[in-house]
Amino acid sequence: MKKIFRATLIISLFTACSTPKKAVLTQKDLPRVIDSLYQADQATAKIRPVDSAAAAFQRVIRSNFSSVEEIFRKFGFPGYDLVGAQYSDKYFTLVQHSDFNVSFQLEVLKDMQQKVEAKNATGQNFAYLTDRTELNQGRPQIYGTQVLMSANTKLKPCIDSINLDKRRLSVGLGPIQEYIDQCNAVFFQLNPQEKNKPGGN
Repeated sequence: MKKIFRATLIISLFTACSTPKKAVLTQKDLPRVIDSLYQADQATAKIRPVDSAAAAFQRVIRSNFSSVEEIFRKFGFPGYDLVGAQYSDKYFTLVQHSDFNVSFQLEVLKDMQQKVEAKNATGQNFAYLTDRTELNQGRPQIYGTQVLMSANTKLKPCIDSINLDKRRLSVGLGPIQEYIDQCNAVFFQLNPQEKNKPGGN
């Protein structure tokens, strides 16, 4: 009888330990969870050498994804009213980096558009995600947010460059030349050794 009781107890303990109950994600948890995912995402940029950072980034964005998706399935795109501007922007970054799942990005984009129209999210972030998804589907971007950064930064393929500044203005973005100049400045901050090379500023 004692042996049977002991075996039953062991099985019960094993079952309890091997199948922990997943915590229910609540609105109160969102800022903390989003910030934790964001910090893990951004931390990879500090890794050296650069190729190691790129590999770590790919690992992190994939390990983050189930939580990023869970937030969207439960709450939609977290707008200002739900988490405030800071954490809404951080969540956008997590979606922006989910390039391996374009269908998910497009789902978020559709919901995000409604939030932007209700002034519950930023048009700038909407423009960045729009351009990302267009390029991810093999089409030219619309707002000129995606670039090939270098000492002489170039735009990735973009529609109707003549009216580009008008489209950018409609979502709260500045003129394209200002943006290119900013990208060049960031490039030299990250690569100061390039300043003294021919063509450097």
